[in-house]
Amino acid sequence: MDHLRHRDDAPPPWYRQFWPWFLIALPASVVAASMFTIWLATRSPNPMVVDDYSRINRSTELRRERDLAAAALDVEANIRFVPGADLVELELWPATVEPEGLQLRLSHPLVAERDHVVELVRTPAGWSGSLPPLEGRWYVQLYPSDGSWRLSGEVAGEAELRLAPPATP
Repeated sequence: MDHLRHRDDAPPPWYRQFWPWFLIALPASVVAASMFTIWLATRSPNPMVVDDYSRINRSTELRRERDLAAAALDVEANIRFVPGADLVELELWPATVEPEGLQLRLSHPLVAERDHVVELVRTPAGWSGSLPPLEGRWYVQLYPSDGSWRLSGEVAGEAELRLAPPATP
């Protein structure tokens, strides 16, 4: 009968032991981390992910049409960035191409807030506009005010850039 008596060295209940709480804490921490990840993903969506494919397709077609129009006109431009003067100068040829106005768009490859649009004005030497100093790599697009054609290129610190229509296939 001695073995039926309650012993003083009986193990404590499970909720007072270390290992059950440790084993519960592992999956609980994964659930908490998953909730944080979901919150983080919904709070700041990635702007590089695009879901409007029809708009992208239309803008691609429009760029191609403008490139083909520039090739048909055989229009070219030479852009010179004047360091220290915050000035951009542009020569456009042939002389038969005389747009009402020109717009120079400089797009930063990573940060859209750094993009610049410069309205160029006609000068005796060609076209000119004010532009803050550029550092790093930029995409350059030149449009007439009516948007009928475009020239595009890329500049990465050079003082001069020549724009020509892309070769048509």
